[in-house]
Amino acid sequence: MAHKEQGYRFKIDYDFDHRKKVIDGIGEVVVIPVNTEIKKDQTVLNFDRVKKIVDTSRKITVMNCACRTDLKHCDSPVETCMTFDEKAEEMLSSEDLQRLKPHPVTREEALRVLEMSAAAGLVHLAYIDKDDSAKKIHTICSCCSCCCEVLGGILRFGLAPHLLKASAYSITDESKCAQVRTGGCTVCESRCHFGARKIKDGSLTFDKSRCHGCGLCVSTCPTGAITLHQMAV
Repeated sequence: MAHKEQGYRFKIDYDFDHRKKVIDGIGEVVVIPVNTEIKKDQTVLNFDRVKKIVDTSRKITVMNCACRTDLKHCDSPVETCMTFDEKAEEMLSSEDLQRLKPHPVTREEALRVLEMSAAAGLVHLAYIDKDDSAKKIHTICSCCSCCCEVLGGILRFGLAPHLLKASAYSITDESKCAQVRTGGCTVCESRCHFGARKIKDGSLTFDKSRCHGCGLCVSTCPTGAITLHQMAV
């Protein structure tokens, strides 16, 4: 839990200047929920947006995550960074990135990578460049809070939190929650990279302002107590 809080630093870590340089080039970081339902006026499959990006891309490249490759703070999968079209071509042709083994994949392979990443507890973040007036998503990374230079920069270094856009938030039915009813369940707390869910002295607390609707708590709640609801537009 400590690494999800501002001020925490790992012994081996990207420094402030490195993270600021990376984040300064980003216009928006959109949290894309895992493949679970969002409750609104009608049921919406939130993974549809990802599928549309994948289906309409002429080229898709997957490569190893540079952050987890460099820092190794967790044992999450590394072959998870996905780029599309012009950005995919750029990744394939860059000599500096060959260490990360970029390679083209089919649409079916791309979706399997995203599903595998979600199962491993990684957050899907879609990136839009600051100078892109069309706001086209060119990269989808599956990120952890301990290694990711962007997510870690926002959560632990306090850099540009306004860049991180949420599309949903979670709600817990305490009558179904195993922690509230019997104690001992900590699944949702451990799956939350944003520190929105905390269990202390046998009690669950939820900070909605820190929830970014990634859905990782929803997809693994053993009693189905958590649901994902779309943000008001």
